[in-house]
This record gives sequence, C-alpha cells and structure tokens, in this order.
Amino acid sequence: MTGMRLGVIADVHGNEVALRAVLADAAGCRVDRWWVLGDLVLFGPRPAEAVGLLRSLPGVEMLSGNTDRYVLTGDQPAPHATAADAAGDTDLVERYGLVAAGIGWARGALAQAGVLDALAGLPGELRLKLADGTRLLGVHASPASDDGTGIKPGLPDDELAALLSECDADIVIGGHTHRRTDRVIGPVRALNPGSVGVPERPGEADWLLLEFDESQGSTAPVRVDHRTAPFDADAVVRDLRARLHPNADFFAAILTGKRKQIGH
Repeated sequence: MTGMRLGVIADVHGNEVALRAVLADAAGCRVDRWWVLGDLVLFGPRPAEAVGLLRSLPGVEMLSGNTDRYVLTGDQPAPHATAADAAGDTDLVERYGLVAAGIGWARGALAQAGVLDALAGLPGELRLKLADGTRLLGVHASPASDDGTGIKPGLPDDELAALLSECDADIVIGGHTHRRTDRVIGPVRALNPGSVGVPERPGEADWLLLEFDESQGSTAPVRVDHRTAPFDADAVVRDLRARLHPNADFFAAILTGKRKQIGH
C-alpha cells in the first residue's frame, strides 16, 4: 500500500520536550505531511523552539488557536463569571493575572527569537481534498470558532452535529479540548488528536496518524492511529522554573496531574 500519511498534532503549548518525543515516535511512521492545529506557544517554557521545530516538518501546514491569538493581541478568554462575581473571586483574579503575565512572557520570547511574525499569518482552518474526493477540514476548536466548545468524547450527538453543520467536509479534525476523539456524526467523522504539550495523561503526549489509500475510491481512511509518546514532564517543570516563567507553578501542576486541565 502506498497511501498518503498525514500526521496531526495540536496544542503544543510551548512544550518542546513533548514535541520532540512526538517527532521521535513519528520518525518510523513515514509521515508525508503534517497538520498543526493551533495553540502552539502559550504556557510552556520553549515557545520559540517549538515554533522552529514545527516549521521544519515536511509538508507542514499550521493554523492559529485561541491562545496564539492571545499572544498576538493580548486578548484573554471571557471570564466564566460576571464582572462582579469575578472581582470577588480571588482565584479567578489571580488566574487571569497569571495568564496575562504568561502572554507577555511568551510574546517577549518569540520576539527576541525573531519568530513572533510566524504566528501572525496563520489561517483559521486547513483544508485538503484527496484524489478520491475525500474532503478534510482542520480547525482549532470548531469550524465556527477558535474557542469555546470543541470536539470531545462526551459532547452530546446533537451538540456535536450542530458544531459540525455546514462544515463541507467528510472528516473534521480539531484540537482545543485536549481530548482524543473518534466519532461519526451523520456523514461526518470527527477526530481530535489530543494534546502534545498538555495531554490528558501526565507525561504522555498525544498525536494522530491518518493513512489514506486514494486508489480505493473511498472517503474512509485506511487507518486512524491515535498514538502516544512518553516525555519527561519533570524536565519541563525544571525548565519552566529555570526560565522564571510566570506560569511555572500553575503549568507544573497541570503537567504533573495535580491540577485539572486548562478549561475548555
């Protein structure tokens, strides 16, 4: 079989150690081209290095995630509370202050390395039409938005169907939720590779390998392989602290499983 192999990664979050683990795992998979589904730089200790690695991948196409937008614009996610409630919530106020500090830190690191402009031109979606007519769509959260509800296992069928309505694709692949997913909703197959840099399981970076045999004339991939690459989360934590990252404690707690995932 000589089908095309597409590697898909998402939510690297500046975690170079996890990204290198994924690329080492992929070295024996003969990946022909790569899709990178956003959230490239924020929170981890090595945003510039992660961008450099991603740009070196064969046939790579990248899109922008919500946190990439935050780094470029200074925006933050809307509070999950009213302004009055947020003002009285010490944890929420502290969290937003830390995110603002992390945005500034990442922006400075990228600017110093001369790669901040690499984020500015990223599109909001990726599309690919195979020779057999199969239509692939890559997004960060959903076809409609880079934030909010995304593709994940527990989302009710009707909500996922609404999310994918008018997507004009046979296969939609999205990140954002950090949750590995493979679901069929009507005519659409919805996939999520999980997260490289902030995976569900501490120290186990997730990515996705799709293989297509276009000669078969089918819109179904020959193989959908959710893959996992172990990485040294403690090394990432040490690097965060050595670089005086303002989100070091917060991100370290997530990487080691002591705190719940970043909310999506």
